[in-house]
Amino acid sequence: MYDRKYQDKTITFEASGGLLNSALVMQDRETDSYWPIMQGEAIAGEMKGTKLKEMPVAEKVQWKDWVKKHPNTLVLSVNGREDGFNPYKTYFESKEGFRGTAAKDRRLATKEPIFAFHYQGKSYAVPYKNFEGGKTFDLNGVKLFLYRPPKSEIFYSTAAFAAAGDGFKIENGKWYHVDSGCQFNPNSGSFEKGPGACPEKFHGFDTFWYNWSLSNPDTQLLR
Repeated sequence: MYDRKYQDKTITFEASGGLLNSALVMQDRETDSYWPIMQGEAIAGEMKGTKLKEMPVAEKVQWKDWVKKHPNTLVLSVNGREDGFNPYKTYFESKEGFRGTAAKDRRLATKEPIFAFHYQGKSYAVPYKNFEGGKTFDLNGVKLFLYRPPKSEIFYSTAAFAAAGDGFKIENGKWYHVDSGCQFNPNSGSFEKGPGACPEKFHGFDTFWYNWSLSNPDTQLLR
């Protein structure tokens, strides 16, 4: 998710109708600029080259999981389906990318699911299989904590947190933020109940390798 505010402008995004490397390209109404979601900056229009601020607040879940947490949710549907048919079923089951698109970078399979992000001007990706049950990584002195439940469905949102200092540790099967004492709750996907300030969520994308690597060819893999 991106912040809509840039300097003195509030940008209104909508789907442009176009794709770049099989990933959505947004268009804004104010300047008619085009923004590929995997790059986070405008590639054409008045704001070409402008980077947007990523916000770690999005949550990707299936309806069955969302409604358990929020049973009074109202659904806005414009000509939507109500028969349970999933038009993307064959896409998620296939090893091929959208309309046959394939990754040029062969370090991972085309449809390898990853958590990916930009940090300090560089692009990174981590395969899901490398942090099931929790894993920590070092980003130039900043500790990154990533978590997915073992064998979780692809629709589950990765829990991601970053912290300076001593980072994170695991004790008796439970993850903690060392400096605050906050404990990670896998059910809520957040750190809770510490005497100090719990770590902040970290931005990023849950996506496939081909979507990300085609738009970010200099990606570093964290293993």
